[in-house]
Amino acid sequence: MNSSSSYLLHTSCPSCGAEIGIRSATAVTAICGYCHSVLLVNQNKLLESGRHSAVLSDLSPLQIGTTGKWQGKSFILIGRIQVHYEAGLWNEWHALLADGSSAWLSETNDRFVFTRLQPASASEEKLPEFSSLEVGKTFFKYQSRWYAVADIHKTSRGQYAAEGELPVQLPNSETALVADCRNGLSFITLDYSSGQQQPEVFAGRGVTLKSLKLQNTRTKEQIRSQAGYIKGSNKRGKCPNCGGEILWISGITDYVLCLYCRSKLDMSEEAALQKNISERRQQQERQLTIKIGSKARINNENWWVLGAVVLFEVSVEKVFRDVPLYIQAEREESDEEDSLGWTEYLLYSPRKGFLWLLELENNQWALASTLDDWPVLSAPLEPIDLKRKNIPFLYDYAAQVIYAAGAFYWQVSPGDRMYYIDYGCKAHKLSTTLTDNEQSWSVVSTIPASLVAAWFQNDKNISIEAKPLAPDKAVEIVREHQGIKAKDFNADNIRKWSRQTFINSLFDIYNPNFWIALFIVLNLPVIFIILVGGPANYDHGVVALEVFGSAFGLLMTVPKLKTRLLNQTRKYNIYIAAILLIALTWLDYAVHETDTNSSGGYYYSSSGRWHK
Repeated sequence: MNSSSSYLLHTSCPSCGAEIGIRSATAVTAICGYCHSVLLVNQNKLLESGRHSAVLSDLSPLQIGTTGKWQGKSFILIGRIQVHYEAGLWNEWHALLADGSSAWLSETNDRFVFTRLQPASASEEKLPEFSSLEVGKTFFKYQSRWYAVADIHKTSRGQYAAEGELPVQLPNSETALVADCRNGLSFITLDYSSGQQQPEVFAGRGVTLKSLKLQNTRTKEQIRSQAGYIKGSNKRGKCPNCGGEILWISGITDYVLCLYCRSKLDMSEEAALQKNISERRQQQERQLTIKIGSKARINNENWWVLGAVVLFEVSVEKVFRDVPLYIQAEREESDEEDSLGWTEYLLYSPRKGFLWLLELENNQWALASTLDDWPVLSAPLEPIDLKRKNIPFLYDYAAQVIYAAGAFYWQVSPGDRMYYIDYGCKAHKLSTTLTDNEQSWSVVSTIPASLVAAWFQNDKNISIEAKPLAPDKAVEIVREHQGIKAKDFNADNIRKWSRQTFINSLFDIYNPNFWIALFIVLNLPVIFIILVGGPANYDHGVVALEVFGSAFGLLMTVPKLKTRLLNQTRKYNIYIAAILLIALTWLDYAVHETDTNSSGGYYYSSSGRWHK
């Protein structure tokens, strides 16, 4: 911490007499750290406002006095505004830069953005009105750059709390109208809360705490002494509604969903406070493969499973009616139990942050990481590479939450719906997720089940149908995923990833490509005869083509077949595929033996027969 000699104003609180130091020449408001009085700074004096304010101890790693560097300039955090609203809270940290100017470090959902207030200018393009902003549609120009809407905060019952010193007055209003907008590395916040025709604009970019080279952050020991528990530690308690045991990770999130009765619980304080008890739903019968609270060992770091969300696919038009749809034929409506579904697990590491683990059908898995920097966009839903070429579209789909348990850094409820668009290739996808008020971009990488088995191999309660991957290979896969950014999605990389995926599929018995390749290898003599030796006079190779067509159709379908009978018995599909392979290969050779004998021809064999 800086000594008192660095303060521009060194005085005492007029309410309680505690010592207060003011660092910034532009300070308008100061909050006493002892009695929490909101004080007005006026001509080197502190005046009582009659208000009090205290921030929630949310266990942020940041604190008043944290220092670092941004854009080559040193800064120190000297104040914080904390906004509480219906779905959670976010922090706005007031940073004093070395040149005496102010900036803001926003902290929400484990994402950090550094911005500065931009001067108003009559020559600027007219910005859109708040009521016209729409996620996935609005695209506007500001200072020669185009922006899409990333997040819309319309807080009607917000509560403002603060600490330290601020260059603005602490808002009295309970209404906040704020929109975050992005494109590539660029980020702006439009603040309409003042009621003026044009919003205030804060411009900057997303950052990681590591890039800021922070000093004097809160240590685990400080958090233990101040809050009574450490960020990331396991907490247990009883649901106040049904008495069932609830497990969450302290200091990470405000919201937990009871695994048993589906009650929403507010964990922002030490006690579990019931919220919206009347909202109940029948417990989902599907059992989670990975249990809440389990610990994974990923690249020599401990990661905890905070929560799990089970989703199933729904019609896109039910979620977003007006977005430009890429799909040409919608999947037919079906019962919930037959719909395509998947599970998303939220993993947390005290040092690394958050990571999503996706469990798909047929023991397929993927990793997803939210991007701090967006891809460059030519339109709200059209990412382009550095050569300004469109990134290849894969598919779009919508999903609805049918089950959620554990802790999350936002409020999640059964019935929530999202719209997804994926670009790139199967191995690595650039994926965007949209809700009514938010859009985010992520990198999603396909990973083998053996990698997940390696992470949880020390947990006897978790069983993954795969042999744990070798440690060095596991490290390599995770590092590759974490190293991929939006700018890496270009034609050359996508071709390379696709080629590698195809090669890997040839060695995966659960992949249809394995069985097709094996069938071709076993039937190479017949293929050679048709292409080089000439077809049999009897059928001119028509029967062979029919056998090959049937083989390809069946072997492409059976390994990934899912029916009520075969659901979660995928190993039986492999047995069926093996039987089909043997039968079709025998049939192919039998047909050619018959053709040879009936035509009197020969295929490079004295007996007129090919043998296996």
